[in-house]
Amino acid sequence: MPHATPVVCLHSSASSGRQWRRLAATGAAWRWHTPDLYGHGQRPDWPELMPNRLEVEAQGVLAGLPLDAGLAFHLVGHSYGGAVALQLALLQPARVLSLTLYEPVAFGLLPGPETGDAASVEIAEVARALTLALARADDFGAARGFCAYWQGRDIWPELQVDQQLRMADAMPTVKRHFDALFAARWMPAQLAGLDIPVRLLCGTATRASARAVAARLAECLPRASLQMLEGADHMAPIGEAARVNALILGSLERLQRLVAA
Repeated sequence: MPHATPVVCLHSSASSGRQWRRLAATGAAWRWHTPDLYGHGQRPDWPELMPNRLEVEAQGVLAGLPLDAGLAFHLVGHSYGGAVALQLALLQPARVLSLTLYEPVAFGLLPGPETGDAASVEIAEVARALTLALARADDFGAARGFCAYWQGRDIWPELQVDQQLRMADAMPTVKRHFDALFAARWMPAQLAGLDIPVRLLCGTATRASARAVAARLAECLPRASLQMLEGADHMAPIGEAARVNALILGSLERLQRLVAA
């Protein structure tokens, strides 16, 4: 095989590492690692005494990787997984060769709902509705609203019962995700110091909150490029996997040449 550089792929909220199985099957030249994040797939729940912060998730990913401590790797992430990938790169910049991120939802970079910013108000309302549903022990209602926001319509009746159960079970952990994402208030100087190549992918049909975060990161990361995908929504890495996977593989090849130069 031409190279066997490790690539670590981090999935979105309420998904699992299986999200990347088609990507790994297509890119045989890479050493793929697709861990489950806390409370997803086969991974235990979030450590009970640990705060809801991206650092906790990122350190958990690092601790579970079957890689030598000094071995560098590329990072791929979608949505919450993209924000975790960014946090991991900020913690261990010497080990991360590049970032390829589809709509990393680091909501702490937005101005905040108190400013009247429309994107901030929109996503804060989604998080509030989910929190209130969980407080009523309505995990199904929380999951239905969460899915509807990111899909752009109410897809709940189209899901199989096992899918509905899996989504509902994930909602307490997804609330932790929201807390961690809003708390990720990285300063511009922190992001400016991340001197690695970053490819940002964002759909033109996505939600305002995700689009605003992608634009902010493109401004702050010194070696970032932003590509807009015509007609794609936030869930395109799953719903349009072939299209997005081709872009990810192309990005990895280009970034590998950059870091090898």
